[in-house]
Amino acid sequence: MIQLQRNYNAGNNLNDGEPGQPYVRSYEEYLSLASIPHCDGVSARVVNALHLRVGHTDLSIEQIASDLNLTKRTLQRRLQSQNTNFAQLRDDLRFHYAIKYLINENMSVDLVSRALDFSDRTSFTNAFKRWTGLSPSTFRKLFRDYV
Repeated sequence: MIQLQRNYNAGNNLNDGEPGQPYVRSYEEYLSLASIPHCDGVSARVVNALHLRVGHTDLSIEQIASDLNLTKRTLQRRLQSQNTNFAQLRDDLRFHYAIKYLINENMSVDLVSRALDFSDRTSFTNAFKRWTGLSPSTFRKLFRDYV
């Protein structure tokens, strides 16, 4: 793993203060970034509902609202009153599971994309790059032997 990181960094892919270049963090840092923050109230209920659905079924706000016996708009208002929103909670959970599925479960990028209810592989890859600065494939190559 360390040699792969050195090779990756030697290819000038490490951020030297230049915007737009990815910064490779340690695996522990990525795990910390991907941890699901502690929530209370309706946010905690949403996170729990998402946990129950992830990998099995639709993660849409409509489905989660239905699971909680709320309308979509009521759910949005209650989350807003807690200074959060559904998309952020779902993204936090998706990031957490993306790392778990890629490294611990050794799932393919396509399977992870489907399990996390992305519309396609490209959408998942773009989200993963936003979260980590790396593609899912590069992330796996860097950290697959870590756990």
